[in-house]
Amino acid sequence: MLIAIEFEILRNVKASGLISHELPRKPVRVATMLDEAEFIASGHKMIHNRTIFLEDQTHDWNWIDGKFRYYTRIAEEADVLVVYELKDIKYCTMCGKEHQEKSHTHCSNCEKK
Repeated sequence: MLIAIEFEILRNVKASGLISHELPRKPVRVATMLDEAEFIASGHKMIHNRTIFLEDQTHDWNWIDGKFRYYTRIAEEADVLVVYELKDIKYCTMCGKEHQEKSHTHCSNCEKK
């Protein structure tokens, strides 16, 4: 689960590779906003296809030397979530608890059972 920690929302951005926006910092993730109210209420959870639509760098957006370009295929104009810092929370597929293991789908407690 991705949670946006430091971010900004760019309003009414036209989707075009010909238009650039000044952004001094490079984003770590970019998403098209789908449901801002739920995004805020959930504590900034980036739920793909529900609160936001995750965009791919190079295919849908790019940042070079402080110039941000947004050229998604899902909208002609949209509010865009630009994330500079995020938290990636992992959940155990066996018990549902949050865990810190990086490469496992279930936690160490479930592995012992």
